Amino acid sequence: MIFKKKLYIKGMDLRQNKTRRMISLIAPIAIGFSLCACGSENVAGGGPSGTEAGNAITAQILIANAPAANARVKLVEHNSLNGIEGGYTATANDSGFVTIEKVPVGNYTMEATLNESAVQWPVDIKDTINDVNLGAHSLQKSVYIGGSIANFVADSISESYKNMTGVLKFRGLDHSATIKDGKFEVKGLPAGKLNLVFIPESAADTVYVPVATNAGDSITTLKPTPQDSTPKNERLLIDDFEDGDNLHLLSNSLFIGNWALHSATLLNPTIPDPDKILIDPEYDPTTFNGHPFLLILQKSEDGGKEVHVSFDFPDSSNSQLWAFIRVDIGTSKGTYDFSSVDSIAFDAWGSGNAEIQIVDESRIDITTGYGLTIGKYPITLPEKKTKLQFAFADLVPKEEDRKRVSSINIVFHDDAELHFDNLEFIGKDLLNIWKTKE
Repeated sequence: MIFKKKLYIKGMDLRQNKTRRMISLIAPIAIGFSLCACGSENVAGGGPSGTEAGNAITAQILIANAPAANARVKLVEHNSLNGIEGGYTATANDSGFVTIEKVPVGNYTMEATLNESAVQWPVDIKDTINDVNLGAHSLQKSVYIGGSIANFVADSISESYKNMTGVLKFRGLDHSATIKDGKFEVKGLPAGKLNLVFIPESAADTVYVPVATNAGDSITTLKPTPQDSTPKNERLLIDDFEDGDNLHLLSNSLFIGNWALHSATLLNPTIPDPDKILIDPEYDPTTFNGHPFLLILQKSEDGGKEVHVSFDFPDSSNSQLWAFIRVDIGTSKGTYDFSSVDSIAFDAWGSGNAEIQIVDESRIDITTGYGLTIGKYPITLPEKKTKLQFAFADLVPKEEDRKRVSSINIVFHDDAELHFDNLEFIGKDLLNIWKTKE
């Protein structure tokens, strides 16, 4: 069964009360038309209007099919909780155009607002050389979200947040609100996927809530209605890759949660060409900030994102050659208690054979020099998109080992093509996994 729900009420991300480590902009950005490089004294020239070479990112803002003159535009790193701090603002000219020059490689959210209208869209910059035309984007009636936090979180924790004091922030957007006595309100939000983060003043857990919205929505509750059935087990979405980065959705400042793509060839680029594993798309170490995994995040048929990669092993391939994708549960050397996980599930399809491996990085396998594999399970990839689900006790037979999990790997030793999406954990009290982090 393929799960497409945008909101996971039961399996939400309760974070510790610390701000997530943000990926900061690594080079100054210049924005045409009333540029404000907030938090930076550097304004780059670059692009067609400057003296240095660089990319030029252009967009046009419309309202009711006419130029939205003086629309306010903001560019924020897509995973940031710092809003415009470290980001940039611009004002559209009389024709509704804005230009951004010399944008570093990365993933961003661009937001435009004018009066009671707004629009947001993702911006993926893959290099700093080529110009990018983002086209026209039309402002729509903005979204309101407000009310009691207790109406936005799972029943099991709602009582703890009824009288909360703190702040609400949005990932990748320059919006925030004070929370007092458990209540808040935010106006002027752009429609689309909104990632709310409730941050208490106290030591209580931070709450992450993704919300799918339409233009003009006024949202005051996300609680299931009485007729909704409550599943026996919680389903916790680990990643759907829509944010386009190499961190899973629950990553925060207390742990890393990296995705990785690796192979024997990438580890040792001096291997002679006839003996190399060919990876499609081909990885260029000068791009993607040194993260091969970012290269294999491709558009899916439904317009979203998924992992898509092919491996072509040499004719002399043997068990000593390998390639894999991996997700660290938290810190790369940390271990996490998976006693609460009944099963893991994900969408997978393609061709060839693979092996799911569960690894404890705190223990070293003396035969390989790598982290100890505490469980593995062979799979043959189905030709069509399929939701695969595996009992965790089948993956890791020893109960004690299930309390010491560092990473989940999908490993290849022969030619294969992999499509991969929507990794989920299924069980109860799933957030205890991170509360017991070493």
